[in-house]
Amino acid sequence: PFVCAEFVRGFHHIYVFWCNRIEIHFDEEGYCVGEGVTLVDPKVISGILCNYSQLKQSCEGVYDTYTWYLMEDFDDVCGRALAEYPLYERIVEMKIDGKQNIDIQAALEEEFGIKHSVEYISSLWRKKIPGIIASQAEDDYLDWYYLNEEKGKYKKCSRCGEIKLAHNKYFSKNKTSKDGFYSICKACRNSKA
Repeated sequence: PFVCAEFVRGFHHIYVFWCNRIEIHFDEEGYCVGEGVTLVDPKVISGILCNYSQLKQSCEGVYDTYTWYLMEDFDDVCGRALAEYPLYERIVEMKIDGKQNIDIQAALEEEFGIKHSVEYISSLWRKKIPGIIASQAEDDYLDWYYLNEEKGKYKKCSRCGEIKLAHNKYFSKNKTSKDGFYSICKACRNSKA
């Protein structure tokens, strides 16, 4: 199989897929569900992370190829997703450099003063980190979709003041509210502050 990219009005994030086409649709809760190779799928993200070096080498010096676009999009989404998580960002750097979990454990203890078990580091690498990156890709897709394809409704969180898409990903449902969502966003509701 080969990788191809579909471009929509100059926006190619998330439109990376194997063979002929990708479909992103929404489940009953409004979350993105992708078919094919898409950055909204944590399993795809995990596969890219585990094969990162080989994928980067395959498109080195060969620009405007489908793999090149895949890796450019991945690097962009990954960088933005992990910007708030320096520990996870460091794990990714070390794993891509070929370090073993035992070496990563020692480096994290030295650099961050945190000692995680090698099993926990493995779990972060296989599940947590791909989930964070896929969530960022989903945010990107939702922004694009509700600004370009279907007019989305936006609302201001009454606690943090941020304007966010009135969507189940960002606000919990509330049947008694006029717009069907709580006035405080999920991030604020889940924060300990």
